[in-house]
Amino acid sequence: MRILIFGYGYMGKIRHQVLRRHPAVREIKVVDPGLDPSGTDLGDQLLPADQPIPWSQFDALFVCTPNNVTADIVVEGLRRCGRVFCEKPPGRNWEDFCRIADAAASVPGHTLAFGFNHRLHPSVQAAKAMIGQGGLGEILYLKGTYGKSGGRHYQQSWRNRREISGGGILLDQGIHMLDLFQLFLGSVAPVEAVLVDSFWNCGVEDNAFVLLRSERGTPAFLHSSATLWKHTFRLEIGCQNGYLIASGLLSQTGSYGREELVIGKRQFEDEALALGNPREEIIHFDRDESWEKEVQEFLAAIQERRPPVHGTLEDARRVMEVIRDVYAMVEFPSAPARSG
Repeated sequence: MRILIFGYGYMGKIRHQVLRRHPAVREIKVVDPGLDPSGTDLGDQLLPADQPIPWSQFDALFVCTPNNVTADIVVEGLRRCGRVFCEKPPGRNWEDFCRIADAAASVPGHTLAFGFNHRLHPSVQAAKAMIGQGGLGEILYLKGTYGKSGGRHYQQSWRNRREISGGGILLDQGIHMLDLFQLFLGSVAPVEAVLVDSFWNCGVEDNAFVLLRSERGTPAFLHSSATLWKHTFRLEIGCQNGYLIASGLLSQTGSYGREELVIGKRQFEDEALALGNPREEIIHFDRDESWEKEVQEFLAAIQERRPPVHGTLEDARRVMEVIRDVYAMVEFPSAPARSG
């Protein structure tokens, strides 16, 4: 298979590394107008920015670009190639997503997937297997915290410029946790939300607090933050017969800590002496294959001429609907002056 990658930033490099290891991939080309050829080791893999793109030569393309150009490239890619993998988020806003969805509807037999790799993290997969009959029973609630510390150059990043990104930490990072909520609960809708630009003063939210409810009435609460000075990923799942806590995250930097799943089983006073403090089992995970699994699934869908299983258009639609509705229900305040 011949692959075309648009964008060679953080995600473009990850996809490039994974694709190079895939046995079905024989050629990769990269398009990034902002990249200096002399400053990379891509060699002839980098397509000249001043030449037309030879669409017909490629079997699939990966879109790893800033949000403001994502929809344009995905739409063009669907029309010219028909097989597109798009990083999250699928555009800056609901309108961008609808353009992508409309383009997909007009291309019979297309293959389109979106980058929601957190679904394939080992702690999440292990937790999902323990829900329902034969496990810990039905879910009573979800609580998710996902945040980072920003960093010295946070204010200069395109991710925090509304005209490019479309939103702040909710759209950039919280979207992953919202996708996980829907993995476990199905469709969820926001009930209440608070967004603040409390520290970074970028004009987009650096903290998002969102209360949601599933179609069956199960509540979920999200805190997405760019002011968690300790990088944090934590998903709590309360069930009828116990609880699950997925925390830590196998990442490129390792800053989220060791990935683990805590399994606790409900115990009442007639079942054990430790009321409210049940025995827990902790499973550690030291290998993240989510990137490889995501790429393998997308390329397999192309080869087998079937729809993708993960990161589908419907998955993207549901999470973008939530973000659209959260932004619509909150009148975003101007940032207070930061002292110190």
